[in-house]
Amino acid sequence: MDKDEDMQIRGWIAFACECNGDPELDDSIMVEWSSRFTRRLGDAVYFRSTGLGRIRLSIPLWSRASEQERRETVIHEACHVIVDSKFGNAKQHGVEWKAAMRACDLHPTRTHQIDRTGLTRKKRLFVVLDCPNQDLNKKCHVGVRLHNRWKNGEVVTCRVCALVIDGSVKVEPAEAVIPQPM
Repeated sequence: MDKDEDMQIRGWIAFACECNGDPELDDSIMVEWSSRFTRRLGDAVYFRSTGLGRIRLSIPLWSRASEQERRETVIHEACHVIVDSKFGNAKQHGVEWKAAMRACDLHPTRTHQIDRTGLTRKKRLFVVLDCPNQDLNKKCHVGVRLHNRWKNGEVVTCRVCALVIDGSVKVEPAEAVIPQPM
C-alpha cells in the first residue's frame, strides 16, 4: 500500500481513538497486511502484556472494497483494540464494542458485503505418512486444525482410516500431494 493510503488508515485509527476518549492509544496500534485473508477484510487484537494493538487487513479484499468499506473496517477493528485496552477481553461484538462504534457515528455491523468471487485460499492439508494406504495419493490427509491438535500433544484419530495419530506417527505438509475426495 502506498504512503497516502497508510496515512489515511492512520487517520481513521486516530479518529476512532479520539472519538472513544483514548487518543494516546493511536500510537500503540500497528497495521499489518495479510494475503491469506480471503473471507474477512480485517481483524484486530490487543496485547495486554505489551500495551500494543494490531490490526491486520486483507490484501486481496482491500482493492475490492470501496473507500467507505475500508474506513468502516479500519474503525471497526480499531474499536476492538480500544475496547480490549479499556475493558480487557470483552465480548467481541458486545455492548462495549457497539458503544465504541456508535461513538464514531457508525452503525455497529459485523460483516462486509465485498464480492469475493474468485478468491479462494489453498486448503492446507497434511499427509499422514504412516497411513495404512500404500499409494501416496490415497494416503489420509488431515486438515490444519487436526494437525495442530496433534502437534500440541493431543492424540487424534484419522476420520478416514481410523488410524490413531500420536507421537509415533509421521505427518508432513501435503503440498506436493493432490488430495483425493474423501
